[in-house]
Amino acid sequence: MSCSKQPENSKVTSNGPVGNLPENKIWDMDVMITNSGKLKAKFKGGIVERDNLGNSKYSESVIDSGMTLLFFEEEKQTGELISDRGAVNDLKGIFRAIDNVVFKSTTGYVLYTDTLTWLRKEAIITTDSPVMMIKNEKDTLYGDGFTTDDKFESYEVKNPRGKAMINGKEVE
Repeated sequence: MSCSKQPENSKVTSNGPVGNLPENKIWDMDVMITNSGKLKAKFKGGIVERDNLGNSKYSESVIDSGMTLLFFEEEKQTGELISDRGAVNDLKGIFRAIDNVVFKSTTGYVLYTDTLTWLRKEAIITTDSPVMMIKNEKDTLYGDGFTTDDKFESYEVKNPRGKAMINGKEVE
Protein backbone atom coordinates (compact mmCIF):
# COMPACT_ATOMS: atom_id res chain seq x y z
CA MET A 1 0.00 0.00 0.00
CA SER A 2 1.38 3.41 -0.88
CA CYS A 3 0.38 6.95 -0.04
CA SER A 4 0.29 9.88 -2.39
CA LYS A 5 -0.48 13.49 -1.70
CA GLN A 6 -3.93 14.57 -2.95
CA PRO A 7 -4.25 17.98 -4.64
CA GLU A 8 -5.56 20.55 -2.14
CA ASN A 9 -8.75 21.16 -4.15
CA SER A 10 -9.68 17.51 -4.59
CA LYS A 11 -12.06 15.59 -2.37
CA VAL A 12 -11.86 11.94 -1.42
CA THR A 13 -14.77 9.55 -1.12
CA SER A 14 -14.89 5.92 -0.06
CA ASN A 15 -14.24 5.11 -3.71
CA GLY A 16 -11.09 7.28 -3.88
CA PRO A 17 -10.34 10.77 -5.22
CA VAL A 18 -13.03 12.30 -7.42
CA GLY A 19 -11.53 15.71 -8.30
CA ASN A 20 -13.16 19.04 -7.56
CA LEU A 21 -16.63 18.66 -6.13
CA PRO A 22 -18.96 21.56 -5.33
CA GLU A 23 -19.64 22.27 -1.67
CA ASN A 24 -23.39 22.20 -2.40
CA LYS A 25 -25.48 20.77 -5.21
CA ILE A 26 -29.06 22.01 -5.35
CA TRP A 27 -31.87 20.81 -7.62
CA ASP A 28 -34.69 23.18 -8.63
CA MET A 29 -33.34 26.17 -6.72
CA ASP A 30 -35.86 28.98 -6.24
CA VAL A 31 -34.71 32.22 -4.55
CA MET A 32 -36.36 35.59 -3.99
CA ILE A 33 -34.03 38.60 -4.28
CA THR A 34 -35.06 41.71 -2.38
CA ASN A 35 -33.82 45.26 -2.09
CA SER A 36 -34.77 47.09 1.13
CA GLY A 37 -37.45 44.46 1.72
CA LYS A 38 -39.02 44.87 -1.74
CA LEU A 39 -39.06 42.03 -4.26
CA LYS A 40 -36.49 42.79 -6.99
CA ALA A 41 -36.19 39.42 -8.73
CA LYS A 42 -36.84 35.70 -8.51
CA PHE A 43 -34.02 33.37 -9.48
CA LYS A 44 -34.62 29.77 -10.57
CA GLY A 45 -31.96 27.24 -11.48
CA GLY A 46 -32.30 23.61 -12.50
CA ILE A 47 -29.10 22.08 -11.11
CA VAL A 48 -26.98 24.57 -9.17
CA GLU A 49 -23.47 23.80 -7.95
CA ARG A 50 -22.35 26.25 -5.24
CA ASP A 51 -18.97 26.88 -3.66
CA ASN A 52 -18.47 29.26 -0.73
CA LEU A 53 -16.12 32.20 -1.28
CA GLY A 54 -13.55 31.98 1.50
CA ASN A 55 -15.08 31.91 4.96
CA SER A 56 -18.02 34.07 4.03
CA LYS A 57 -21.75 33.57 3.58
CA TYR A 58 -21.31 34.35 -0.13
CA SER A 59 -20.92 31.78 -2.86
CA GLU A 60 -20.21 31.28 -6.50
CA SER A 61 -22.68 29.10 -8.38
CA VAL A 62 -22.75 27.34 -11.74
CA ILE A 63 -26.11 26.51 -13.29
CA ASP A 64 -25.99 23.80 -15.96
CA SER A 65 -29.62 22.95 -16.55
CA GLY A 66 -31.63 26.08 -17.14
CA MET A 67 -31.67 29.48 -15.48
CA THR A 68 -34.56 31.92 -15.12
CA LEU A 69 -34.60 35.42 -13.65
CA LEU A 70 -37.93 37.18 -13.22
CA PHE A 71 -37.62 40.94 -12.60
CA PHE A 72 -40.03 43.00 -10.49
CA GLU A 73 -40.71 46.67 -9.85
CA GLU A 74 -43.37 47.75 -7.34
CA GLU A 75 -44.41 44.06 -7.03
CA LYS A 76 -45.21 43.82 -10.77
CA GLN A 77 -43.19 41.61 -13.07
CA THR A 78 -41.28 43.75 -15.59
CA GLY A 79 -39.11 41.19 -17.35
CA GLU A 80 -38.02 37.60 -17.77
CA LEU A 81 -34.58 36.26 -18.63
CA ILE A 82 -34.18 32.61 -19.62
CA SER A 83 -31.02 30.72 -20.62
CA ASP A 84 -29.66 27.20 -20.91
CA ARG A 85 -26.86 27.81 -18.38
CA GLY A 86 -25.66 30.48 -16.01
CA ALA A 87 -23.36 31.63 -13.24
CA VAL A 88 -23.93 33.66 -10.08
CA ASN A 89 -21.42 35.45 -7.85
CA ASP A 90 -23.25 36.41 -4.63
CA LEU A 91 -20.46 38.62 -3.32
CA LYS A 92 -20.31 40.83 -6.42
CA GLY A 93 -24.03 40.55 -7.20
CA ILE A 94 -23.40 39.31 -10.75
CA PHE A 95 -25.84 37.00 -12.54
CA ARG A 96 -24.68 35.76 -15.97
CA ALA A 97 -27.05 34.01 -18.38
CA ILE A 98 -25.23 31.85 -20.95
CA ASP A 99 -26.36 30.06 -24.15
CA ASN A 100 -29.70 30.57 -25.90
CA VAL A 101 -30.49 33.67 -23.86
CA VAL A 102 -33.98 35.15 -24.29
CA PHE A 103 -34.87 38.34 -22.45
CA LYS A 104 -38.49 39.56 -22.52
CA SER A 105 -39.81 42.82 -21.12
CA THR A 106 -43.45 43.47 -20.37
CA THR A 107 -43.24 46.47 -22.73
CA GLY A 108 -43.14 44.12 -25.75
CA TYR A 109 -39.40 43.73 -26.38
CA VAL A 110 -37.75 40.33 -26.85
CA LEU A 111 -33.95 40.19 -26.98
CA TYR A 112 -31.93 37.19 -28.19
CA THR A 113 -28.21 36.79 -27.49
CA ASP A 114 -25.68 34.24 -26.23
CA THR A 115 -24.64 35.96 -22.97
CA LEU A 116 -26.39 38.54 -20.80
CA THR A 117 -25.23 39.85 -17.41
CA TRP A 118 -27.29 41.42 -14.62
CA LEU A 119 -25.16 43.60 -12.36
CA ARG A 120 -27.56 43.66 -9.40
CA LYS A 121 -25.75 46.31 -7.34
CA GLU A 122 -25.48 48.68 -10.32
CA ALA A 123 -29.03 47.82 -11.52
CA ILE A 124 -27.76 47.22 -15.09
CA ILE A 125 -28.36 44.43 -17.60
CA THR A 126 -25.71 44.27 -20.32
CA THR A 127 -23.86 42.28 -22.98
CA ASP A 128 -21.11 42.88 -25.52
CA SER A 129 -22.34 39.92 -27.60
CA PRO A 130 -24.35 40.31 -30.81
CA VAL A 131 -28.07 40.85 -30.17
CA MET A 132 -31.36 40.67 -32.04
CA MET A 133 -34.23 42.62 -30.52
CA ILE A 134 -37.82 42.36 -31.72
CA LYS A 135 -40.55 44.83 -30.69
CA ASN A 136 -44.18 43.63 -30.77
CA GLU A 137 -43.28 40.91 -33.31
CA LYS A 138 -42.78 43.61 -36.01
CA ASP A 139 -39.66 45.71 -35.67
CA THR A 140 -36.28 43.95 -35.67
CA LEU A 141 -33.10 45.57 -34.47
CA TYR A 142 -29.64 43.99 -34.59
CA GLY A 143 -26.59 45.21 -32.69
CA ASP A 144 -23.19 44.43 -31.28
CA GLY A 145 -24.16 44.81 -27.63
CA PHE A 146 -26.97 45.91 -25.36
CA THR A 147 -27.41 47.77 -22.06
CA THR A 148 -30.53 48.64 -20.04
CA ASP A 149 -31.40 49.52 -16.48
CA ASP A 150 -33.18 46.77 -14.58
CA LYS A 151 -36.40 48.81 -14.59
CA PHE A 152 -36.35 48.71 -18.42
CA GLU A 153 -37.00 52.44 -18.66
CA SER A 154 -34.35 52.94 -21.35
CA TYR A 155 -31.93 50.84 -23.37
CA GLU A 156 -28.95 51.19 -25.69
CA VAL A 157 -28.10 48.93 -28.62
CA LYS A 158 -24.49 49.24 -29.84
CA ASN A 159 -24.14 49.69 -33.63
CA PRO A 160 -27.90 49.34 -34.29
CA ARG A 161 -29.25 48.22 -37.66
CA GLY A 162 -32.54 46.71 -38.70
CA LYS A 163 -36.06 47.15 -40.03
CA ALA A 164 -39.15 48.83 -38.60
CA MET A 165 -42.76 49.26 -39.62
CA ILE A 166 -43.75 52.94 -39.78
CA ASN A 167 -47.27 53.80 -40.97
CA GLY A 168 -47.61 50.33 -42.47
CA LYS A 169 -44.36 50.57 -44.49
CA GLU A 170 -41.11 48.75 -43.78
CA VAL A 171 -38.20 51.14 -43.22
CA GLU A 172 -34.51 50.22 -42.79
